Amino acid sequence: MILGFNHTSFTVKDIYRSVHFWTEHLGFTAASVSAREGEWQEQVTGVPNAALLVAHLFGHGHHMEFIQYLAGGVATDALSPAAAGAAHVCLEVDDINHTWDELLAAGASAQGEIAEIDTGPAKGCKAAYLREPNGISIELLQQEAR
Repeated sequence: MILGFNHTSFTVKDIYRSVHFWTEHLGFTAASVSAREGEWQEQVTGVPNAALLVAHLFGHGHHMEFIQYLAGGVATDALSPAAAGAAHVCLEVDDINHTWDELLAAGASAQGEIAEIDTGPAKGCKAAYLREPNGISIELLQQEAR
């Protein structure tokens, strides 16, 4: 039986870069950044010789975890949003244009562009994808004015 939702986790190349971006520009608070090593890490992750650096951040009612592999990691580029297994975090904003500009100035990069949604249940809303400095996809969503 599922008891609840605990956290969302992303693997990153530079954990401190993500912690800085998410705390300074997205309003999260870092609770901890700590090393994790030992046989149990290999058992849990299924990654041989895994040694990790793990950060826990909290904000906007959510618990985010970032993992940097110190050993056992695989160097790859960020997944395309169209790739199976790709994920993103959606953050609701009050002014998408202003937030977009602020995050780009803070080191994010555009994945797409701001667009008005013209079909479905989100019709009238505005949305756009960008990537934080480690490549994590973030969708910005501005709800339709009610």
